[in-house]
Amino acid sequence: MAIAERDRAADRLLASREALTAAALGRLQGAAAAQVAPGAREALARCDLDLGAHIDALAAALRAGVDEELGEHCAFAAVLLEGLGVPRSALAAALEALGESIGEQLDPALAALAQGVLAAGRRRLGGAPLVTPAALAAVPPAGPAPGEAASAAEALRMSAARVAAMSVALSYARRPADALAHGERRARCLEDARRHLAQLAAAVELGSPELFSAYADWAQALLVGFGLDPAELVGHLGALGDVLAIALPEHLAEAPRRYLSAAIDRLTSVRVEPPSFVRPEAPLGVLACGYLDALLQRDRRQAMRLIREAVELGTPIGDIYAHVLQPCQYEVGRLWQLHQLSIAEEHYCTAVTQMVINQLYPLVPSSDRAGLRLVATAVDGNLHEIGARFVADFFEMAGWDTFYLGASTPAQDVIDAVVRCKADVLAVSAALGEHLASVGDLIAAARRDERCKGVVVLAGGRPFCAVSDLWRQVGADGSALTAKGAVGAAEQLLTARAA
Repeated sequence: MAIAERDRAADRLLASREALTAAALGRLQGAAAAQVAPGAREALARCDLDLGAHIDALAAALRAGVDEELGEHCAFAAVLLEGLGVPRSALAAALEALGESIGEQLDPALAALAQGVLAAGRRRLGGAPLVTPAALAAVPPAGPAPGEAASAAEALRMSAARVAAMSVALSYARRPADALAHGERRARCLEDARRHLAQLAAAVELGSPELFSAYADWAQALLVGFGLDPAELVGHLGALGDVLAIALPEHLAEAPRRYLSAAIDRLTSVRVEPPSFVRPEAPLGVLACGYLDALLQRDRRQAMRLIREAVELGTPIGDIYAHVLQPCQYEVGRLWQLHQLSIAEEHYCTAVTQMVINQLYPLVPSSDRAGLRLVATAVDGNLHEIGARFVADFFEMAGWDTFYLGASTPAQDVIDAVVRCKADVLAVSAALGEHLASVGDLIAAARRDERCKGVVVLAGGRPFCAVSDLWRQVGADGSALTAKGAVGAAEQLLTARAA
C-alpha cells in the first residue's frame, strides 16, 4: 500500500510539474522582493537553476522508496552551484518554495509523502560537508563569460580551471565515502581533469569525437595500471559532462557533452588489451625481444652490445630502426601505460635507445643524395622527441639532407629553419591531443609565409595513428603510420606536386 501511495505521489508531481515550477518561482520572486531571502532570485537567474529537475529527482526518489536518493541529488546540485559562486542558501530557498507549492497543489496525503522526502534533501544540505572547504575554496572565481566564446573549444579553454575543480568536487560528492578525501589524491584528480579538458577541447576544435575516445582508451588503461577501478574514469567523465551542462551555454555545451558520451560508451564496451608490439615471430623479432629484455633489466651495455653485434653481422641499419628500436619504443610506452614501468624506467629505456641511435647514425649508409631537404621537429609543447628523430634518420637513409630540431620547438623558429635550410618537406610530431592546436598553428603560419610556399608538410605521432584523417583537419599535406612510411609519403606528395 505504501509503495502504491508513493507511486501515486510521484505521478501527481510529474503531472503538475509545470504548475509547481511556476508556483515555486513566484514564491522565490516574492521572497527576493521582500528581502526575505536576499539574492535568491538573482542566484536562480544566474545559474539557471531548474526546479523541474528537482521535481524529477523527487519523483524518482518516491518511486525508488529511497529518501536519500533525493539527498544525493541535492548534494550534487549544491556542489555545482557553490562552484558557480551561488550560496547553498539559494538552493535551500528553492526547495522550501517547492515544498510550499506542493502543499498547496497536491492532496494532503500525497503532499505529506512528497514533503517528507523533500525534507530529507534539505537535511542533506545542512549536514556533513559536501566536499572539503579547501576543495570549494580551490574553485577559481568566474573569468570571462563562456557565452562570449566564439566556439565550444574556446569556451572549454576559457573555463577549464573552474570546470576542472567543479567536476572533481562533484565526482567526490557522488562517492560519499570519498567526500572528505583530500591531499595528493584530490590533487591528482584535479590534474587529470585539466588534462581531460585539454584533450576534449582539442578534439572538439578538430570536430573529431574519435580523437577524444582514443585518448579516453589510453587514459583508462593508464589508470587501471595504477590499480584503479575501470569505472573511475567513467565517473569522472560523467561528472565533467554534468558540470559542462550548467557551466556553458547549451549551444556550446552540446558538442563537448556528446564527445564525452561517446567516450563513455566506448569505455563501457567489451575491452580487449592491445597485444605487445614486440613478438619473436616478427622480422628481427628475436633481436627485438632480447633488446627489450635488456632495457627492462636496466642493462644498457647488453642492449648496446646486441645492436652492435647485429650491425657487425650485416643487419641493415634501417631494419634495426624499423623492426627493433621503433617497436621496442612503442612497447615501452605500452608498458608504462599499463603501469608496468615507472616514469623513471620509461625515461631510462628511451635514453638508452637515444644513445643507440647516436651510435648508429655515423653508420647510416651514405646513399646517393636525393637533392632534397627535410626539417623535422617535435611541435611546441611536445617533449617526446624520439619519434621525430626516427623520421629524420629514415629520410637521411633515403639520401635526403635532414635538419632535426628536437623537442618543443617554437613555431617561428621552425619556420625560420625551413627557410634557412630551403626545406622541401617539414615533418611535425605531436604526442598528445593537446599538442594539436600547436600543430595547426605552426602549419597555418607556414602557409601564410610566402617563403614557405611549396613546402610539403607531414604530421605524425600518436593522435594521427588513432584518427586516420586527422592530418587533413590540422592542414597538413599527409601523414604516415611509421617513420619509414613517412619517406614514401613525402616522395609521393612531391611527385604529385611536380606533375
